Amino acid sequence: VQRDGDCFQRASFFDWKFDVPFHLIMGSSKMGESYLYWHGERLFQMNCTYLSDADQWINSPGFVDGDAAYARPIFAGCIDCHATYADLRRPPNHFTPNSLILGVSCERCHGPGKEHVDFHRTHPNETHAHGVTVPSKLSRQAQMDVCGQCHTANKRMNDRRPFQFRPGDRLEDHYDMLEDDGTFSDRVHTSNQVARLGLSECFLQSEMGCAECHNPHSNERGESKLFSQRCLKCHDQEHCGFSEDLALPLSDNCIDCHMPRRAGKLHADTAGDRIFPPLRDHYIRVDQQATRQYLDRLQAIE
Repeated sequence: VQRDGDCFQRASFFDWKFDVPFHLIMGSSKMGESYLYWHGERLFQMNCTYLSDADQWINSPGFVDGDAAYARPIFAGCIDCHATYADLRRPPNHFTPNSLILGVSCERCHGPGKEHVDFHRTHPNETHAHGVTVPSKLSRQAQMDVCGQCHTANKRMNDRRPFQFRPGDRLEDHYDMLEDDGTFSDRVHTSNQVARLGLSECFLQSEMGCAECHNPHSNERGESKLFSQRCLKCHDQEHCGFSEDLALPLSDNCIDCHMPRRAGKLHADTAGDRIFPPLRDHYIRVDQQATRQYLDRLQAIE
């Protein structure tokens, strides 16, 4: 509901009701958005989440349908991936509200910027970047660790303090790395992209990293043709076993065959159904099922 320019989720039981305010949006909208509210200096998740693909409201993953439980705390580990900074006053979810730097900004990949800004204000003609880290100048593993702050699921903060990682650090210096038992690719926040990419022959037989496919300074979501062009920097279209079978150029979309997007174990409950949102798998491989499905779609178009 909307009232006086503000939005609320409303819970009601017979004649009794209460409204919970939307204070923060969490999520990129790629899969969906979830919502947080402040109660004093504590952050909590709201009961309902918006699912992008289905264009519908669902129970937030893990919430039972029909139970208006607005008491799930947002821990420091959640904010550690979904914001640039927040002052954690006391674990697990006591923050200084005005300290939040929302979104994922330059500092998450380049390090704190104050020294950089102060230096270049007093040295306006200096063209060499001072006081920040340029990830492309780091080793491949160090670059992967920058991305792995958020894009790996098999870790947890080892000192319960968020935002301590600096580009060039090892993830192991700030997080306990957990043994991947095969379930991490189905966690709610990430399909464990770093670990899954590490299984790929493309990764094992080259020096490729995340930035070979992703431009961190541009929103390229969903641009399969653009990503496929980056595949073709190393691969030839003629090497595709199906390149002559169809009139449509398969090089426009290497992604759906070799990095399928499909439902996993992650689910959310609605009033009458259980929804399994699809996630993109970053294990690059020949996937016969995904290839067959993609070829069937192309043949239907023809």
